[in-house]
Amino acid sequence: MKRIMVLTCVFMLISAWVIAQDEKTVTAKGMAAVRSSGAEAILRARDEALNRALRNAVEQAVGSVIDSETMVQNFQLLDDRVYSEVKGYVKSYDITSDNNGQDDIYQIGIKAVVSIGRLRKNLKALNIVKEKLNKPRVMVIFSEMVDGMTQPGGTVQTGMEKSFLGGGFKLIDKSQMEAVKMRDATLYYENPAEAAALGRQFGAEVVVVGQSSADLIDSSQPYGVSVFAYEAQATAKAIDVDTAQIIAADGASAQSRGGGRIPAARESMKKSGIELASKIMDQIAENWRSKVYNTMDIQIVGFNADSSNRIAFEKALAEVRGVKNVNERSFSKGVVVIDVTIEGSLYNGFEEIITGLPDIDIEVKGKTQNRIDVEFLGN
Repeated sequence: MKRIMVLTCVFMLISAWVIAQDEKTVTAKGMAAVRSSGAEAILRARDEALNRALRNAVEQAVGSVIDSETMVQNFQLLDDRVYSEVKGYVKSYDITSDNNGQDDIYQIGIKAVVSIGRLRKNLKALNIVKEKLNKPRVMVIFSEMVDGMTQPGGTVQTGMEKSFLGGGFKLIDKSQMEAVKMRDATLYYENPAEAAALGRQFGAEVVVVGQSSADLIDSSQPYGVSVFAYEAQATAKAIDVDTAQIIAADGASAQSRGGGRIPAARESMKKSGIELASKIMDQIAENWRSKVYNTMDIQIVGFNADSSNRIAFEKALAEVRGVKNVNERSFSKGVVVIDVTIEGSLYNGFEEIITGLPDIDIEVKGKTQNRIDVEFLGN
């Protein structure tokens, strides 16, 4: 019994040490100007000050694990992939000071626990993100060629699907995929809009389209036995179904040798597919995390719109706390298309927000992950 207790304590200590290596507690401050009078202006300044404090906390944590020379050399990379997504790296924080906007400068101090690991290595965090996005489904479509000839069997596609499932991603129903495999995957790779339309048809939120080819690079006959060497190249794009935007893109290559042409070719394709799946999953997860923890874009399509109700709607929407940008993309024949950038925290309740705007009478007619269709009433 004592031995078991000792082993349990050792395990707990090791687990705590591992967790500690992936976290760092820091203190930071953030400031923002109060640009106008009123409670709403003060709240907006507070949000901005808190965001800057969180960013400063992440900067400190990143700086503690990266030397200054690397920090300078890779500043743009850090700025794009870390600093722009600060809330996804802050696991928790406490506000230690708050001046409530005195002298028109809002200042907040925080004590934050920052995670410096990637999202996919934290399955719990990824699950939280997927829950907030209503468990988006992924669809995988690949075309494959060996020595310039189209091959059946879907070696890379099957491997990609297994990798996605193993990574906690939800795929569309397998029976639906059987119908898709008969289609021309090359068309969807070259045309993101077509891929997005296909994804909507089968109920997916993200479509991963790709191409893979394996070509003979060497052959020999050691001891009279034929050996073939193949190199596979695989590329893929992940497309957001609602917007038809490419949210991930990458490639991978691998080589394999074997006693038969097709087995060697397929083995090289399998290896390249596994590497490619990891890259694409990382990028999709980063995109989803950014939506949840930072800002995300939602498109609102309004029907029965006119010059009066659409302008009133856009003004009211711009005043909502957490709405970062409202941009009218087009207005024609009573239909207005509006792109809205919001804080990820507003996502789940955004439908209730827009239908509850004061003096705005609209009804939601349809909704997907990144689009809401509404009708203006009362005309």
